[in-house]
Amino acid sequence: MKKRQLAAQIALIILFCAVALVLIYLPVLLKRPVEDEAFDSIKLTTQGVQQVLSTIKDPELDFTIVELGLVREIEINQRGKVIITIIFTSSACPLSDFIVSQVERKVKTVKGVQEVEVKIDQTVLWDWSMMSEEGKRKLQEYLQ
Repeated sequence: MKKRQLAAQIALIILFCAVALVLIYLPVLLKRPVEDEAFDSIKLTTQGVQQVLSTIKDPELDFTIVELGLVREIEINQRGKVIITIIFTSSACPLSDFIVSQVERKVKTVKGVQEVEVKIDQTVLWDWSMMSEEGKRKLQEYLQ
């Protein structure tokens, strides 16, 4: 009888956690722009792609992926393929797929982009020192 009670309690805890995660992240996932911002006036350069990426916020933090230092490398080949290497603030980031889809969707709107590939570098562990100067400034303002 005690094993059943323990199993039921564990099941309820797991269910509670799952419901809590849905309630926390559902508004973020549902908050889609009515009309995607088009970046067709931006030139297909590393700086142009960086500019587009600077519009993508980490859903859990109030910083862009550029400010957080999550964008590690941007490659553009002759055929219009853009390869972006990123890391996450946590290797178990629950919204990594959401961030990757944002990167792909927005970069594809740059004129001349034929294909977007997002690589996730799991060999680099993120830390606060990777933040851009702008990100560090915003963090200091927030903490004061």
